[in-house]
Amino acid sequence: MNSLQNKTIAFRKSLEKLSREDLIEIIKDQDVETFKQINRIEWVFKNKLNHLNWSSGEPIVERPLTNRELALLVDEPFELDLELMDLGISAEQQRQIHIAKDPCVWARQFLEAETRVYQTLILRDPSVRKVLRAGRRLGKTFSMAIALIHYSYTHKDGRCLVIAPMKSHVELIYQEILRLASKNEIVTNSITRKVTSPQFMIQFSNGSTIRFFTSGMRSGGKSDVARGQEAHMIVLDEMDYMHADDLDALYAMLQKTAEDQPDKVLIGASTPTGRRERFWEWCRSERFKEFWFPSYCNPYFSKDQEDEFREQYSEIGYRHEIEADWGEDAEGVYPRKYVDKAFMEPGWDYHPELTSARSFHTIGVDWDKYGAGTNIVVLEACSDTYEEERFRNKVKICYREEIPRSEYTLTKAVSRIVELNNIFKPKHIYVDRGYGEVQVELLHKYGVENPISGLKERVKGVSFSETIDVKDPYTKQNIKKEIKPYMVDNLRQYLEKEVLAISERDAEIYMQLISYVVVRTTQTGRPVFEAGGSAVDHAHDALILALLAITENYSDLHKARFASRTESFSNTFFMPKPVSSSDDDYKDDKIGSTLTGRADKLAPQKFGYKKSFGGRSNSKIKRKTF
Repeated sequence: MNSLQNKTIAFRKSLEKLSREDLIEIIKDQDVETFKQINRIEWVFKNKLNHLNWSSGEPIVERPLTNRELALLVDEPFELDLELMDLGISAEQQRQIHIAKDPCVWARQFLEAETRVYQTLILRDPSVRKVLRAGRRLGKTFSMAIALIHYSYTHKDGRCLVIAPMKSHVELIYQEILRLASKNEIVTNSITRKVTSPQFMIQFSNGSTIRFFTSGMRSGGKSDVARGQEAHMIVLDEMDYMHADDLDALYAMLQKTAEDQPDKVLIGASTPTGRRERFWEWCRSERFKEFWFPSYCNPYFSKDQEDEFREQYSEIGYRHEIEADWGEDAEGVYPRKYVDKAFMEPGWDYHPELTSARSFHTIGVDWDKYGAGTNIVVLEACSDTYEEERFRNKVKICYREEIPRSEYTLTKAVSRIVELNNIFKPKHIYVDRGYGEVQVELLHKYGVENPISGLKERVKGVSFSETIDVKDPYTKQNIKKEIKPYMVDNLRQYLEKEVLAISERDAEIYMQLISYVVVRTTQTGRPVFEAGGSAVDHAHDALILALLAITENYSDLHKARFASRTESFSNTFFMPKPVSSSDDDYKDDKIGSTLTGRADKLAPQKFGYKKSFGGRSNSKIKRKTF
């Protein structure tokens, strides 16, 4: 088989020596659609990306495909090998071997799948360390599925691993492999076993397997389940969301375990999030072959789609998702080490029910204008006598749900909030007023018509553009702060103080927390926040609203201490009885014994203070003058 590989290498080398014009003519004769896609890719880099720079800092002016890349787009013709004939390998067997050695030709013959130019470049490139920086809807899942099924079908006892941050990521590749296999009865019958629990796995009749694992996104998360596995090909999807420590451990699996073992293949793919971590490093490393293709390179990407995406995404979000560009160095708002500590094991499922009388609840609601529906987060503030010790003096996410986007999403959301109010009896319900003004009024109206619900008093609308009065801890004076940065900082403090508890099963909110970044700072010094990469921030916003309800109503930063009773006196009226500092019997709690007459009214025990989370005293304030 080495002779066949050497023949392929020699064929590609001979093509590279041809002129660009000759290569283009060969490709045009082979398939005119491939020629059109080459023109599109080169047009994209010349006309759509001039506002971006290469890693060297030079502006992008153009990017013509090299002769090496053009050579990879030419199908190697089949030639009968007489030496193999002498060894007893028939012409038909040689033809099947010829098809099997090229993943693109094999996919065309067996799976009726045509690969696009950028997919062909990825699949045929001989590099064993590849990273794909791709825009959305470019077909990277399809490319990885082709690579996995081709390797497993054509190699005896092949071992492939697919690792991604979340189960939904690996399930997508699993389903794509089965969809492609269904195109050919022979390939379908070669799959002898496929399971989905506890981990996805596909087994072939030749002994090859494809195993799917979730790394988790937390440091020291679930990637340890993949460690110790033998792998000839490792595919990492959405790797920019994976923790650097886990990627380093997985990279170590590429070591050879036998002297005659071929080099192991690593393919990493992701849409950039803006973080400068392992994916960014690998894309810039000489050890890796990087493939960068924006969504514009998709032959079916239209101007209407571009307009739609520009409307949906922010400027930096568009650069990440569509142009697959790094953007500015995005600063993570919440340090990952603190986020990791907040996610507790064992985790718990979210059920809408009360579980303790030694706590109280708050609810945060975020309405989304575009596509995420309505997100609701219920927090449980646990007392120091809470039944489960690990939650004592912590704030716990006890319930979270998203109401899918539909024609009547907001109406359903209002009804659902009423239901959750009846279940949890929360102290406060803070909702996003930015897109929920009408919903706030509907909830208040319901509270007026149904006083027992308490919604008139509990529901408060919060606009993310408003300011909030906060008491300075040093001067004790009220100061105004912009509420969005304040809420974000409030969540960060909960994380740093390790008083926020989240179920380790909630991967979605974990992704939102680690993906929340500062994309820029305004001239006034105000940070502008955004969910990086493909993450969203709707559950995050519901969480910071629910936490604001706790901080605003039960924190010394917002509530002043009021004297429940006062006394007035003349500053020349009395002189306290001298007390010797050497008197061993002196006690602070007997300070009243040193005052006589009317002056004993000033003893500390005569004064009472309301706690910060209480209200003003209902008793009449007494005032005496002298």
